[in-house]
Amino acid sequence: MRCERVHLDGTVRSRAAQETWDAITPHLPRYGITRVSRLTGLDYLGMPVWTAIRPTARTLSASQGKGANDLLAKISAVVEAIELWHVEQPMIPALHAPANDLDLPFPLSGLPVKFWHEDLVHLPLEWTTGTQLLSGTPVPVPLALVQRTARRAPWQPDVFRATSTGLACGNNRDEALLHAMYEVVERDALNADESANGRWRLRIDPASVGAPYARQLIDGLLATGAALELALVANAYSIPVCLAYLWTEDYPVHFAGAGCHQDPVIALTRAITEAAQSRLTCIAGTRDDLVSHEEAFDADPPRPPAATDLRPWAETVDGCEPWRGGFHDQAQAVAARIERVTHYEPVFLDLSAAEEPLAAVKVICPGTRSRVRRSIPR
Repeated sequence: MRCERVHLDGTVRSRAAQETWDAITPHLPRYGITRVSRLTGLDYLGMPVWTAIRPTARTLSASQGKGANDLLAKISAVVEAIELWHVEQPMIPALHAPANDLDLPFPLSGLPVKFWHEDLVHLPLEWTTGTQLLSGTPVPVPLALVQRTARRAPWQPDVFRATSTGLACGNNRDEALLHAMYEVVERDALNADESANGRWRLRIDPASVGAPYARQLIDGLLATGAALELALVANAYSIPVCLAYLWTEDYPVHFAGAGCHQDPVIALTRAITEAAQSRLTCIAGTRDDLVSHEEAFDADPPRPPAATDLRPWAETVDGCEPWRGGFHDQAQAVAARIERVTHYEPVFLDLSAAEEPLAAVKVICPGTRSRVRRSIPR
């Protein structure tokens, strides 16, 4: 289905925000969401951040979301929770076999295995069925890459590093696929940058950013006395990936955010708002999987020195290709770009039923990598 684009501050969707919220709200009990709360007031930065709570979750019970306003942040939090709900549900394997017995269009080593050994191809695994995004060909996919649970079945080998990378919801499948692939590209680009000790980063002068919404975010943070660092991460996909680091004297930890989008301004604003969301998530303290920052308050930390190798925003993003066509066209274009870089076609799985208000997908891109640790080194 080809849908028109609705341009919102910090994002592009196929439906107006209020329409999306009205469609989701009646289904919240289905996903185990008992309450949605505004966290914004717990911090003085003023960026809208909300949380959605699922007390019976099999992974994380608290999901956070950010946005340009309360409605967008509330939707973001709920969508994050809905994404996790889908991969927590029991899934029946399509077959049980070693990879060596299957006609896979990608090597097992191209998937995120914890420790690679050539004999893994002889290990019997549970598989489900995915679809190659460009050709539409059905292919086997390890079930362990899709299903998330706090407790792994004891009879299943612990081979893969299952993450939320490539998990996304959208108002329709193409919208979900596109945002899932943006996440894959972002994390692969950050992994490559970390492996190169930050060599692919181009540091941006915050004062040179002129886009209205981005300017509003930057000015609002700087007015609080916060230190803000911005960077564009060059990558093989030629899709804008941005980083933001946020630091304040009263909470002297560098909170990082990242964003990827064909529109570089959206990539940048996503990075900025994610950094603020990360900070507020720690302030709220509802995520029990996050580490404590107690040691950060042991002494008065020096303010980070001002960077001197900054580039103008317009110069840095000059040459970025614009988005062309609708969501379907853009999703196909990004999938083709991923295939050109990795030499393997992206594979997706539909996770949602027809009667659900959102389309949920999991995209797996053999040949891509993501960082093992949670923090993004500065």
